[in-house]
Amino acid sequence: MTDLIWLNGEIIPMADARIGVEDRGFQFADGVYEVIRLYNARPFTLNEHLARLHQSAQAIGLSIPLPIDQLSREIHKLIDQSNAKEAMVYLQLTRGIAPRNHQFPDHPRPTLLFYTRPLPPLPAPGQSTGVKLCCVPDERWKCCWIKSIALLPNILAKNHAIAHGFDEAAFVEGGLVSECSSSNLFAIFGNTLLTHPAGPRVLPGITRAALLDLAPQAGLQIDERPLRESEIPHADELFITSTTREISWVSHFNQHPFPPHCGQKTLKLHQLLREQIIAMTGAR
Repeated sequence: MTDLIWLNGEIIPMADARIGVEDRGFQFADGVYEVIRLYNARPFTLNEHLARLHQSAQAIGLSIPLPIDQLSREIHKLIDQSNAKEAMVYLQLTRGIAPRNHQFPDHPRPTLLFYTRPLPPLPAPGQSTGVKLCCVPDERWKCCWIKSIALLPNILAKNHAIAHGFDEAAFVEGGLVSECSSSNLFAIFGNTLLTHPAGPRVLPGITRAALLDLAPQAGLQIDERPLRESEIPHADELFITSTTREISWVSHFNQHPFPPHCGQKTLKLHQLLREQIIAMTGAR
């Protein structure tokens, strides 16, 4: 089947897609993005992702070139034509092509694109292998709530973790752990679900928000505050979240091992999340 891409209003074969060398996304990482998960060919929390796209674009003075409701329809159109089932939609918006200059162009023509990519089936809640986290210094900018395409610090952190036998990197500054290179971080202490507030150091993850809404159903109180690196080994359970992974329980934090199985409260949260996914998408 031909890979398709929606590019500036047209659905074309991916092999035919062309973007100018002077696109500001290419030369300056002047743009934002979203990743939306598909279950049973239906996007999960699409409205929330598009609201965050709008928020990110607005934060960098960039306009989305079509209304959000129309963008939603175009995404559904691409999903149908791509015959995507268990997959993700990658969406990117840049300030477009302009002569290279740090100053914004007077009349930008944004580049908007999105395409689908298949994803492997996720294991049942609690059946996945535990994730190993290692801490790295947080050297990112202080606008992490913007979903910027400028991801080099995250990429370097992730590859540092992998090179040292871990799966994911947790950012630390001043002894406080904020989030991971491509996921949000949660800890459970007793009946309290603790996570760093969204803001300068933490992306407002869509799965993160869903779990905060579901936590009371799991008998958990919510405490949004910075996590100290020194207190994390004393947590009862630790897990990370993202759009593509849902929830992954953590088996190691630096050299500290957690129990070699998914904790019961993490498992309950994951089951509640799966129930919400099934209700919204019909996925099984």
